[in-house]
Amino acid sequence: MNRKHKQILLCTMLGFVITLCGCRRTLFPQNEQRNQFEAYNTMRYGPQITEQKDPFGLPEPALRARLGKKE
Repeated sequence: MNRKHKQILLCTMLGFVITLCGCRRTLFPQNEQRNQFEAYNTMRYGPQITEQKDPFGLPEPALRARLGKKE
C-alpha cells in the first residue's frame, strides 16, 4: 500500500468511528421540556396530551388538544 491508500483508509476508519460514537443520545429526551415555551405551558396548563386513541383504538397525535385554545 502506498501512502495515498493509507491516508484514505485512515480517513475512512476515522469517519466510521466518529459516526458510531456520535449517535449515542437522543436529541430530545421524553422526560425533558424542549424549550421555555413548553415549560411555561406545562406550569400554567398542566401536562399536554400528545396522543389519543382514534375510533379504531389506534394511537394518533392529539392535534386538536395541543393546538386548540387554552382555557
